[in-house]
Formats: sequence, C-alpha cells, structure tokens
Amino acid sequence: MVDTQRSSKLIFRLAVIFFVAQILVIASSWRFLPQKLPLFYSHPWGEEQLTTPVGLLLIPIFSLTVFVVNLVVIAFSSEENLIAQVLVAIIAIFNFLSLIALIQIIRLVI
Repeated sequence: MVDTQRSSKLIFRLAVIFFVAQILVIASSWRFLPQKLPLFYSHPWGEEQLTTPVGLLLIPIFSLTVFVVNLVVIAFSSEENLIAQVLVAIIAIFNFLSLIALIQIIRLVI
C-alpha cells in the first residue's frame, strides 16, 4: 500500500512547482507581451475580452487563493486524511490547469 502522507507531500510539491512555473512564465515573457491580450473569454468578442499584461497576474493570484483556501480547510480537517488528500490533489490539478491556460494565452499573442 502506498504511503498516503508521502504521496500527499509529493503532490503538494508539484502544486508549488506549478505555481512557481506560472510566475516564471509571466516573468520570462513579460517584455514580449503586447499592450492588450485576451483573458476574459466569457465576455463578448472584442475589446471586452482584453486586458493589460498586468491582468495576466490574475491567474497566479487566483491559483494562490485556491491554494491558501484549501490549506486552511486542510488545517481544520486534520483528522480526516481523505479530505486532505483530495484537497491537495485539487490544488495540484488547479495549478497545473492554470499553468496550461497561462501558457496558451501567452503562446497566442507572442
């Protein structure tokens, strides 16, 4: 049987790596970004979808928010090991998908 605490730590480390990668992707592409880039795809097509490069920081900020909220829930549910494992997995999946979305947006405009 797999050590659940060990696997949770590994997944947690992956989540942190994905978050740091988001910051690094933005930092490394910052000088190449145009003044307007698409971010709000749920808005009608056109100017309403666009944001400035600073607006791209919303993606890692939202990832950090999900990260912190899940850590707080994990701290309050320390007796429930399954809940902690699921929330750590959600953090990793969310940060990974945020990284993919960020890379796709940057690839679209560069």
